[in-house]
Amino acid sequence: MNKANNSFRYPCTRNIPLPGFGHFLEQEIGEPRRNLRLFTQELGHLLSEGKEDIASRLIPVNSGSSANLVAALALAEKLRNEKRPLTAVTSAFTFPTTMSALLLAGFEVTFADVEEEGFNLSADRLEELAEPPSLVVVTHFLGFPADMERLSAYRQRTGCLILQDACETLVCHSRGRMLYEYGDVITWSFYHPHHLSSYGGGAVYAASQEDFILCDSIAHWGRACKCHIDESLCRVEAGPAHQFTYEHIGLNVEMSELNACFGRWQLREWSQIEERRKQNYQNLLEAVNRHPCLHTWDFHNTERDSPFVFPILHRKKTVRNVWEIMQKKGIEIRTLMGGIIPRQKAYQEHVPTNYRYPNAEYMSEHAFFVGCHSTLTTKDIQRIGEALNKL
Repeated sequence: MNKANNSFRYPCTRNIPLPGFGHFLEQEIGEPRRNLRLFTQELGHLLSEGKEDIASRLIPVNSGSSANLVAALALAEKLRNEKRPLTAVTSAFTFPTTMSALLLAGFEVTFADVEEEGFNLSADRLEELAEPPSLVVVTHFLGFPADMERLSAYRQRTGCLILQDACETLVCHSRGRMLYEYGDVITWSFYHPHHLSSYGGGAVYAASQEDFILCDSIAHWGRACKCHIDESLCRVEAGPAHQFTYEHIGLNVEMSELNACFGRWQLREWSQIEERRKQNYQNLLEAVNRHPCLHTWDFHNTERDSPFVFPILHRKKTVRNVWEIMQKKGIEIRTLMGGIIPRQKAYQEHVPTNYRYPNAEYMSEHAFFVGCHSTLTTKDIQRIGEALNKL
């Protein structure tokens, strides 16, 4: 049997319909970085719900993974400049490129368990650590926001920095406040199945101007010139080397004009896209909420929030059991991003393996997700719900 069976009748996501994009592209493509500038402005307006100009501290990049790498490199440099150790704590459920970015930036990484029957880093487990880390990395897993109020209180008490990996969400609140109101740096992904697609792309947001300038430089070759931000900040000598002076170890991970244009095109239908995703989630919730063995999660933080996928906990069957049943029906299910990240072979040389994470381990064995993406039809969702009810 093909191990990577991609012939699901009901996949987690379908292709985004493209009619109209060609015309939009012809109209909007123009001088270099025009779409990058406009996408950043329009995205900032969405993320702040029009309350303030956060676009001035947003950096569009070519993927969520690149966003995490820029953030990790910038925060590592900041900590080194402050003579603080490069120690980081993250959740046992963390995406691999978040973990890889921390290791590549030189962090020593340890883990905290997730909340009981939840997805996000447990503030209780974080409090139990013998030594506070220099950096806490929070993943808003599957679009469910972490408890940023408690984590911010921990930050104030210990002086740690906070990096939020918001790649599986977009407009999101924690206890009524927007994510950008917490922490130091946030990353987003605009990969195809995510809330907003630019068919490849991501963004970095820095809460302070100082951190923004550092992240911006690292994302653009490590350049020293700041004329594009504010000419009064630029200290690079005028001359032929002005654009080729570097003050940080950097990369070139800028988003392409084409991706920015596609992202702008998707933003025009943002409300409708989100409404379809939320309706799909609600329909699945109603379809399975009387199943005696299935545990699901209501998602009603605010009218603007929405989940990434539809997660389910089966209290009796393992994920492997469920997969064997559902794949015969042509329905794609997935584990919670492959399970606990410190158990993955790629990281076992870099992390302690003798620790236990009972909540995350239980969720890894019994929780999975199906899609609720906006491209799934009402019929798709109905068939998926019917199959789940027979588990």
